[in-house]
Amino acid sequence: MSEKYNILICFAKLGAGGIETACLTQIKEFARRGYNVFVLAEEGMYLDTLKTINGVTHINFKYDSRNSFNLDKIKKVKKIIVENNIKLVYIHQVDCVSSVFSACMLTKTPYVAYVHHGITGVYDIDLEIGNMSNEFLKLYYRNAYKIITIAEASQKENRERFNISKDKYELIPNCIDFDTFNTNKPIDTNKVLLISRMEKDKGNGILNGLKFFEEYKLLNPNAKLTIVGGGSKEDEVKEQIKNMNIECEMLGKRSDVKDIMEQNGIILGVDRCIQEAIAMKRYAVVTGYKEFQGLVVPNNIEEFSNKNFSKKNEESNDYEEVAKKIYSLKEEDKNAIIEENYKWLIKNRNIKNNLYEVQDINNIQNPLGNVEYKEVIEILFGELQYMHTWMQKEIDRGWDVRQQTEDYYLNREKWNEEQIKNKDIEIQKIKKENTEIKEKFNEILKSKSWRFIEKLRNNKIMSKLRNNK
Repeated sequence: MSEKYNILICFAKLGAGGIETACLTQIKEFARRGYNVFVLAEEGMYLDTLKTINGVTHINFKYDSRNSFNLDKIKKVKKIIVENNIKLVYIHQVDCVSSVFSACMLTKTPYVAYVHHGITGVYDIDLEIGNMSNEFLKLYYRNAYKIITIAEASQKENRERFNISKDKYELIPNCIDFDTFNTNKPIDTNKVLLISRMEKDKGNGILNGLKFFEEYKLLNPNAKLTIVGGGSKEDEVKEQIKNMNIECEMLGKRSDVKDIMEQNGIILGVDRCIQEAIAMKRYAVVTGYKEFQGLVVPNNIEEFSNKNFSKKNEESNDYEEVAKKIYSLKEEDKNAIIEENYKWLIKNRNIKNNLYEVQDINNIQNPLGNVEYKEVIEILFGELQYMHTWMQKEIDRGWDVRQQTEDYYLNREKWNEEQIKNKDIEIQKIKKENTEIKEKFNEILKSKSWRFIEKLRNNKIMSKLRNNK
């Protein structure tokens, strides 16, 4: 048996999500194999689960790399690496790069870089955030001991974007712990479960799931829908549910997804939750990020797997057609789908056979041992320029907003002054008109005509008084 080392696994937070669950699965497997695992992540809903795993030490760490480089955080990670005699670091998310990669550079600790996304175009989104340049990312990927990707498309994009040789890569999909995800409980097709974070990056996934259930409910009046997940779009999802007049139970964010899956027969979602559904021997329906994809069956599971169980083609499946297919399945067909899907998954997505493990860390060829520091310094100077340029854009944007606000209030003040001035003119005009009317009235009162009228009126009054007597 080879010697086991202290390893550091880094990801943003112990929260809900496919990457977080994949990391937790890896952590459990490394611990099972005898490694001392240190987890550098912010506290979250999976903290209690992590505490139950022997050989695992959690270090609460809040990454601020999406705002800027933080020297204090780099020093803290460096100290963690040195004091805990960390031999290999696994970096799972871009949030960790500026702090952890920088600390690895300072300590010359080899690291493995993960690319968890199964879609392309993610790097441009990260660069828009402004926390690091393309050159710094290139430095990060080029000096990794290995780059692990979960899909061929994202591997190809990474390789071409950063000009890295193919032998640096390993294609290892995110996998399942079959010791955790298993059940003997029978399938209840009256119960439908939709799992998704309620965020913009999930696209049309939730809406597609709701539309599918709408059609399935017409066929099966006894069908009931449960939704697991939360996020910034929760109010929007509730509004969609209300508009579609769908009755459902919303459970919010949960860490006991396996137990909830066990209570349901049809699971709707994308990515990892589809694999978990298959492992639990449930019907798995891929809702897709954009177009609705449909039911996973033995003759399309390979195709779905190539896109990380998020899609198999660009066309949308018909909600009604998929609902009818599931509702009308014969018992033997149901069993065939469930069992064949499960066989494929346990063969191809078992964490015990799909973990990147370095058997002899002391003798690996560490790229950081041959780093050309002149190049690193040039890139860091470029990084300072990039950050300054980005920050200057933000400052300029702030000044533009300030100027627009100032102009608005100045213009508003001028408008107010102009309005007051106009009102003053109107008041003066009315005063003048009132004065003129008063003067004319006084002239009338002093006129001979008015005195004559007064005299006649007085005579009439006296005459009436006499008659009344």
